[in-house]
Amino acid sequence: MNHENEKGISLTGKDIMPTLETERNMTPIAYFILWVGIAVQLVTPIAAAQLYPALSPMQIIVACILGNLIVAILLTLLGDIGIRYGVPYAVFIRASFGYLGAHIPALVRAIPAIFWFGFQTWMGAYALNAIMELLTGYSNLTLLIIVFGIVQIINTAMGMEAITKFEWLASPSILIIGIILQVYIMQQHNLTFSEIFARGGEGGISMGSAVVVMMGTYITMALNAPDFTRFLKTGTAGDKAQWWKLNKGSFLAHTLGLVGSMLLFTIIGLTSGVATGTWNPIDAMVQTMGKDNPLLLVICLIFVILAQWSTNISANLLPPGYVIVNLFPRKITFAMGAIIAGIIGLLIQPWNYAEYVPQILMIITATLAPIVGIMFTDYYLLRKRRLNVEDLYKAGGQYRYWKNVNPAAIIAYIPAGFSVLLFPDYGFVSALLVAAVLYYTLMKYWICKIYEQPEITDENFQISSQAVKRQA
Repeated sequence: MNHENEKGISLTGKDIMPTLETERNMTPIAYFILWVGIAVQLVTPIAAAQLYPALSPMQIIVACILGNLIVAILLTLLGDIGIRYGVPYAVFIRASFGYLGAHIPALVRAIPAIFWFGFQTWMGAYALNAIMELLTGYSNLTLLIIVFGIVQIINTAMGMEAITKFEWLASPSILIIGIILQVYIMQQHNLTFSEIFARGGEGGISMGSAVVVMMGTYITMALNAPDFTRFLKTGTAGDKAQWWKLNKGSFLAHTLGLVGSMLLFTIIGLTSGVATGTWNPIDAMVQTMGKDNPLLLVICLIFVILAQWSTNISANLLPPGYVIVNLFPRKITFAMGAIIAGIIGLLIQPWNYAEYVPQILMIITATLAPIVGIMFTDYYLLRKRRLNVEDLYKAGGQYRYWKNVNPAAIIAYIPAGFSVLLFPDYGFVSALLVAAVLYYTLMKYWICKIYEQPEITDENFQISSQAVKRQA
């Protein structure tokens, strides 16, 4: 590749270059395990418990399935970018936002991940603190937040292989203990599923809002799906005609790993919320087991720690790590990026906003939906999965647009974001559609007439088979 530099723009770095075939060593089963590890965390049961009793348990379950199935489909669609070309999200987004404009959606993606890293580190440290109080009578939550944060940052900085190995250890144990916790709470409070799901809702929250809330946890991951799929072993070349064959393993991992895990933890959150009246699952565990079964309490608290750890390293440190690398690709390695993201996540102390999880998830969904619409439109509707990878890394290439920023993406993003204010219950849909329509129109009838984009304007444009084979 020609990696020329123009006006100080740095576009290449060891950790953001396209992956080679030799680097694609994650099997579909390993990818499924990775997604189980990503999906098992406490934000989901907290959100479910806080949606009750405004919505009935059955309504919350339906919202969980619908919301996360939509996310799983988006993960697969955008994950094709990583499978086919081996580039991370922070690099691909240059095609639609421009070389410098790409930093805007990259940072918009990174901020929620950094926030959730700090939040879930607090939840894990909260569980550690409960164990320490139970065993020694001593408490120091602040110290444990720092220590637990450092351990996770080190694990992430060791790279994707270390992350995958930890998920193989954590994911099965998390699922098993989660099921044990569900059964125990139901037994201790004499609850049955029929009793739980027979309860009605009091109103005040619409189903549309609940679906958006449930999407909010992992809609962030839909953007940077290429960060993971670029390491996925597919066993086939990136042929446009082979979309399903290429993405089948990705789709199954996303659907079964994400939707299945989110459903289980939504049920756990609902059960603990109905049984104890608290949204904090750790407090619910202590109330339920603290006196009668301290050993089981310790086991379940260890489960909480593993759950936060497994989610944080893959979902909340890896993506912003790549974003930070993309800001200074020749000066910062992925390890340094993960360390910076982790430190910021702890310094902002997001646990101070723990009582507003549904509202935070809605805001995240609304701010990221326009980017999803722009990415999908650019990759599928305009370029038809054809991408000039060479120019993604070449300053002065076809993605320079106006002063290295694509006006079409910026113009499409702003009204799409404001549309959420008009349709708050269905803000994701409105923001995605507005962004998609505006971006398509502006690119097709304005930008492409000024800045040559052969993948869009030339129906006969073909990426050389050699280039696709090397990248995909």
